[in-house]
Amino acid sequence: MENSELKILREKINIIDDKILELLKDRADIVSEIGAHKNSLEKIVDLSREQIILNRLITNSKTKYSKDTIVRIWRELFKASSKLQLIDQQFIQTKRSIDSIKIYKGGKSNIIGKKNIIKLSSNENSHGPSTSVKKFLKSKDISFDLNRYPEIDGVTLRKAIGKFHNIEAERIVLGCGSDENLLFSALSFCQDGDEIIYSEHGFEMYSIISNIVGATSKIIKEDSSYKISTKSILNEITVASKLIYLANPNNPTGTYLNRAEIKDLMEKIPKHIIVVLDEAYAEYVMQKDYDKSFSLVDEFENLIITRTFSKAYGLAGLRLGWCYSSKKVCNIINKVKGPFNTTSLAQNLAILALKDQEHIDNVVKSNFEIKSWFENELKKLALKTRPSEGNFSFVEVTEQKAKEIANHLMSSGILVRQLDSYNLAHCLRISIGTKKEMEATINSIKNMK
Repeated sequence: MENSELKILREKINIIDDKILELLKDRADIVSEIGAHKNSLEKIVDLSREQIILNRLITNSKTKYSKDTIVRIWRELFKASSKLQLIDQQFIQTKRSIDSIKIYKGGKSNIIGKKNIIKLSSNENSHGPSTSVKKFLKSKDISFDLNRYPEIDGVTLRKAIGKFHNIEAERIVLGCGSDENLLFSALSFCQDGDEIIYSEHGFEMYSIISNIVGATSKIIKEDSSYKISTKSILNEITVASKLIYLANPNNPTGTYLNRAEIKDLMEKIPKHIIVVLDEAYAEYVMQKDYDKSFSLVDEFENLIITRTFSKAYGLAGLRLGWCYSSKKVCNIINKVKGPFNTTSLAQNLAILALKDQEHIDNVVKSNFEIKSWFENELKKLALKTRPSEGNFSFVEVTEQKAKEIANHLMSSGILVRQLDSYNLAHCLRISIGTKKEMEATINSIKNMK
């Protein structure tokens, strides 16, 4: 194209941009007038109306711009409009999605005035790490290299993980807990205005991460057994969908998708949508149709599987997780991952923990036996538990009963999790501890008045 023709086209663009500016001025004037009739952020932000507008625009759009681009442009306009209506001269402002975050608090970890508590509120491994890890901590001066940075990409640990699981080390990305891998996934593939999909009673961090990256949450509906299906997931996919979080098994409900269900989903969703299988509790699952392998990653380039050393391996305090995906996806995630994001100590102890699979087998076996006993005892007390995979029991009662049990146990020095923050106030999640701890829990419930 000759320079003269290019200049003419650019002048046309300038004219159109000026018209857009005029339209934006008119829109801003009307938005400000509407804002004068509102007196709170709740009234200013009307997500249901915004979605109606988006649906109409997508339907009527005749532009060559992609539909997800249209969604992002208008979501940016919505955010700008809400700020325009909030001109109360807050000098420090953040994006609207950050304002919406409810800080993650997790399960309680202490009781004022009580020592030697039994903590069954955070799904930790009460058996602790393997003896080889404990011996290392006792027999070696662990401060010998604290003045040195760890391996920048944790290659020694990644090779150990790859060898144990028979997967490729270069397709493993380490994280400070698997939570960081979940965040890496959203940072890598989502922009402001995109959509992230997750279960209505899924891990609380999914909502927080969505807001961090400025994405809009789309919630997967569960059935009466708190389970999602391929169909329920597909129902939430729109032109703006970019990532799906699936805790498998799910925390806190303990439900799971089997291999056939996951494969069916992967075959039906658009290939540009990233699916993150959060398998923090994979080692604990006893069901034969649950897929503990990583073979589906080889079939689907857009699949990410996360694992952690926090649960069965008993290394929660070291904050170490990892994910496995295709080379293309891992190359992208590694651009987001900060350098030295996991410590030398965590990497070294994880390698020792991997070698002691006898300990993991014992932990899983003990969890199954104690959990079965505990839930049978709850049944004798007319307390209903839902089938669940993981190192916790999911107890369904009434909101009042759940509160009474949680408060009574706390008065006995036992912490469990009432699931208010998951919109499951009528349920309790009780981590499976040692047999002695679970016996104390049952005895305390028996003594309720």
